[in-house]
Amino acid sequence: MSKNLLKDVAGRVLVCDGAMGTELMKRGLEPGSCPEAWNVDRPDDVRAIHKAYRDAGADVILTNTFGGNRWKLDAYGLAGRVAELNAAAVRLARKVAGRAGYVFGDIGPTGRFVAPLGLDPREAFVEVFREQANALAAAGADAIILETFTAVDELAAAVEAARSTGLPVAASMSFSRDAAGTFHTMMGVDIPSAVRALDAAGVDIVAANCGTGAEDYPDIARALCAATSRPVMVEPNAGLPQLVDGKTVFPMSAQEMARYAGEILAAGVRIIGGCCGTTPEHIRAIRRVVDESRPRR
Repeated sequence: MSKNLLKDVAGRVLVCDGAMGTELMKRGLEPGSCPEAWNVDRPDDVRAIHKAYRDAGADVILTNTFGGNRWKLDAYGLAGRVAELNAAAVRLARKVAGRAGYVFGDIGPTGRFVAPLGLDPREAFVEVFREQANALAAAGADAIILETFTAVDELAAAVEAARSTGLPVAASMSFSRDAAGTFHTMMGVDIPSAVRALDAAGVDIVAANCGTGAEDYPDIARALCAATSRPVMVEPNAGLPQLVDGKTVFPMSAQEMARYAGEILAAGVRIIGGCCGTTPEHIRAIRRVVDESRPRR
C-alpha cells in the first residue's frame, strides 16, 4: 500500500498517539533509567503501549526514541547503540501500526545549547541528529518528528538533519503562556517567530507539543494555523502537572480533553494527539471527536 502523508492530511485529520514516558513508568521504568533501552530489553512492554494507542484509534504511532541520540544515550553508556535502539523502536511501532498506519520516528532535543551559548558548534548538532534520523529512516519510518524543542537554533539543526533522509519532517516546539497571555518557549521564542523559522527551514508540518495543558491549546492551534499555510499538528498535555503524594500527576480526564479537542480541530489542525499524561483513554476520546467532526456525505 502506497502512502502519502502530506496528501493524506490534506484530506482528513489524523489522530496521533499519546504519552510514552508516563506509560513506561506505569510499567516499571525507574527514574534515571533509559527509556530507549526498553526497545531491546523489554520490547513486549513497548509494543503493548503502541497497541493500546492503535486500538484506541491512533493513525500515527511515534517511536520510543525521544532521547535516542548519541549525546543523550551517552549518559547511560549506550552512545554506541544509536542505530540498534532506533531501528528496534521502528520495528516495534511498525508491527503495531501495520501498513496502513503511520510510524513517525521521534527525535527530541539533546539537552545542550548551540555555541556560543553552549560549547558545541551547530555542525556537531547536525551530525548527532543526522545519525539518529538516518537510523530511523533506514528502519522504515514514514516521517520524522522533532518534538519538544525550545531553541530555534537547535531545532533548525535537527530539521537540516531530518530533511537529509528525504522523509516528511514535522517540527514541534513547546510553548507556555506568560503573565501577559502571550505564548513563548522556555528560550523566549514566540509562536510567529517560531513559525517563520520553521517555514524558512523547510519543514513539512508545523507543530506544538507539551509545555502546557490542553486548556491552552485552542489558542496555540489558532496562532499556529494563522501563521502558516503548512499542515499543523498539536499534542497537548493532560493538564498542568501536579504533585500529589510525592508523585507527578496530570489531572485532566479524557472527557475534559475531548472538549478542548473540538476547538483545536475548528482552528484547522490536521494531526492531533497527546503528550505528557495522556493515555489510550484520552486518545480514544479524541478519536471520537475527530470522527464526529467529519462532514456527513
